[in-house]
Amino acid sequence: MLMGYNSISFYTGKFLRKARKEKNMTGKQLAKLMHVSQQQISRYETGRTSLTLEQLSQLLFFLDKSWGELIQVIETEIEIEKKSINKDELINNYSLSKYLIDSLAKK
Repeated sequence: MLMGYNSISFYTGKFLRKARKEKNMTGKQLAKLMHVSQQQISRYETGRTSLTLEQLSQLLFFLDKSWGELIQVIETEIEIEKKSINKDELINNYSLSKYLIDSLAKK
């Protein structure tokens, strides 16, 4: 996952799906409350469709969640993502350095 807008949409969707399941609510039930299709709820939950602030506010209301909870989860997920990217970069840089050193040593 690349950080940025897509990450935020992905983590928002993940948060919404978890919150919906915690309320033992189906996508169809939430869709009815939101006046959208179940497929649209699925697109929100997978981050494939962007939400307006009004839509997100309604979803948070129906799921008994706050903006603060959402923001905290997104910040945590992005920090984890950053650490993972940094770790991957270190491994890749180490591997490249090791390859170059090994190649030079063979000459």
